[in-house]
Amino acid sequence: MRFCFHGRPGRDDTVELWRFLFCIAVLGLHFFSKINSTIFRAGYLGVEFFFLLSGYGVFRFYTKKMARQTMADRLSALGTYIGRRIIRLYPLYFISLLLMLLLRIVQQNLSFGQIVSYLKLEWAELLWLQCGPLGNEVLISAHWYVPAMFWGSLFLLVILMVTGRFGGFFLCPVISMGIYGYYLRLIHKIDVIYSYHAVLRAIAGISLGIFIGFVVDFLQKKWEESTEKNKGIDRKPYFLYWIANLLLLTVLVYMNFGRRSFMDFVVIGVFAVAISVLLFLRRPVPDRASRVFAVLSSVSYPIYLFQMPVIELFFWLF
Repeated sequence: MRFCFHGRPGRDDTVELWRFLFCIAVLGLHFFSKINSTIFRAGYLGVEFFFLLSGYGVFRFYTKKMARQTMADRLSALGTYIGRRIIRLYPLYFISLLLMLLLRIVQQNLSFGQIVSYLKLEWAELLWLQCGPLGNEVLISAHWYVPAMFWGSLFLLVILMVTGRFGGFFLCPVISMGIYGYYLRLIHKIDVIYSYHAVLRAIAGISLGIFIGFVVDFLQKKWEESTEKNKGIDRKPYFLYWIANLLLLTVLVYMNFGRRSFMDFVVIGVFAVAISVLLFLRRPVPDRASRVFAVLSSVSYPIYLFQMPVIELFFWLF
């Protein structure tokens, strides 16, 4: 039996599988809430998992393209990052928005004037700005995630570009804990998706993911040094791999009966610990499973974007 990684470089197969499963949890929340079911009623917490992984992606881009580079090179890399993210995120995003708009037109039999009025109300979303202070309410709830992640990632990458390791090890956890603490005191939950709150939620998760990246990278380097001193013997505590997966499985089960409360922040803490362990151990899975996990990861984002138009169409038709 062969063991390898088939996902994109830097990705962990097991983490990518969990990305897909938590995407399905979000889909379950949106579907079953239409029939007032309590199944997956805490599925919104899956978005926090996505934000942490996005933060780890920002960390990887920084270490690969910006660390130990001149400021001019970092600015050039920033432009590259923006271009890549737009190409990666927004084509499907706009297609999904268009489908949702067409569905609304058919559902409500909107006239041309009403369509123009509708677009005026939602102009901020069509310009990717609905999660900022200028934003109105979102066209459909699932779409808030895309611009929130885009602007949050860009903001934090700029911070890293200027502050480097200090920003990753110290500023990012302070930012994350500050925002999470603010919502814990304010509303005792994290499920906020409107106006600037959506961007703050994204920044909190992404900055925590960046911090995880720096910590895991530090631990891996120390472990490699220790392994070299011990004549190449790898003594990583691989039993933690199963504990981390058990923690994530527990969260997935909790999403079936949980509710918006202070437990949101406990779940985020569990996410952070489990992701850190899995990324540190990076235990390969069998070749066939690796291929399957990579495919599931690649379809997670399209599923997330197109779930709401499909769900809306399903309940409109049936």
